[in-house]
Amino acid sequence: MTLANYAEHEEEFLKAMATRYQFAGKTWHVFMERFREKNTDRLDKDIAEYLEVELLEGRNEGANPATIMRDRLKVICQKFAEAGCDFNGNSDKGRWKIAKRWLREVVYPEWLKNHPLVPLTCEQLWQQLWHKATENRQLKLLVPQLGGLEMGTAEMTESDLLAVRLGSRVKLEVSLDRDGYLLVLEKGTSGKIWCLSPSGFAPEPYVSGGRVILPMGGSRHQSFHITGKTGEEEIVAVIAKTIPLLDWLPKKGDPLLEVGVEHLQGLFGYLRQHPDCLLLRMAYRVVAA
Repeated sequence: MTLANYAEHEEEFLKAMATRYQFAGKTWHVFMERFREKNTDRLDKDIAEYLEVELLEGRNEGANPATIMRDRLKVICQKFAEAGCDFNGNSDKGRWKIAKRWLREVVYPEWLKNHPLVPLTCEQLWQQLWHKATENRQLKLLVPQLGGLEMGTAEMTESDLLAVRLGSRVKLEVSLDRDGYLLVLEKGTSGKIWCLSPSGFAPEPYVSGGRVILPMGGSRHQSFHITGKTGEEEIVAVIAKTIPLLDWLPKKGDPLLEVGVEHLQGLFGYLRQHPDCLLLRMAYRVVAA
């Protein structure tokens, strides 16, 4: 079982463990926060400060949240020792790290056998990616004059989506403040997801900072042709410092890639390992011509 799969289902697993070992109240809060992957490098005192309200509830004035947290961690580790976690005689404050590794590597695979997980669909994975991204002026659609209606370089806003007519020819602008590898995914009105960069529209996805226009110079395409049906289209751009280690990335000359579950799962694994990636998003409405 890979760490990526564990991370995707961590919340469900930890809550199941809290129920199994009857952690409640302050112990429940300490367990859930201290054993989350994202908090691995956080100090106990920082987590105690975050949980201050929960830890001090019902306690006398002057009680120390850090002391309460240490006491709750001792209770938690004792429960795990009774359940078979081998601490190798370790009795210092780092015992929770041993318990955390034991839960993930020993208990989690056993738990999965009796709790088969329903795989996330492509739509569910896309929604997760969409919510991780930020909407701002760095990503915009460029719409030339069409049928007497001057759209100019109108920008989409959350409250007023840009409307683009079927049959339009548009370009995508990405403004970068650093060099990087540009991965652009689009979810069309059909629900299908396509990789626009790298592709024939973007044959050189490693770009310098500044204003980048897709289709790129050197592409056989001059614009994107809006076809299909009416509805909402969504675009997510990922800017990485180096070429992502994803075996599915299209190479120059490859046909346009339709993105599926396995591609998005691989991308999430990469993003977890490279939190410095910049994620941008935008949406627009496709309307009748």
